Amino acid sequence: MKKLLALSLLFCLTGNAQELIRLQKPLQCSNAEFVMSHFAKEYGEMPVWVGKTDTNSHITLLANKEKKTWTVVEYTDTTACVLGSGNGGSNPNNI
Repeated sequence: MKKLLALSLLFCLTGNAQELIRLQKPLQCSNAEFVMSHFAKEYGEMPVWVGKTDTNSHITLLANKEKKTWTVVEYTDTTACVLGSGNGGSNPNNI
């Protein structure tokens, strides 16, 4: 009986550890046309991948292959927000 109780408790604890949590972080947002042209002009980053979300926004990976920089942007027709950016990656030669 003790083993069953211990296994049940262990299952409950690991089940909670596997759940997704919601985070809030500040985002930099502006006019969609401005954001996209800014990264092209200032960093030489161009779209290398675009995906459409379930909420009808788009997620775009911008990258500069020579400098190995990247930026991820989520945008609608009017507004774009930078989700993240950096240098290099797990496969920087094929960005």
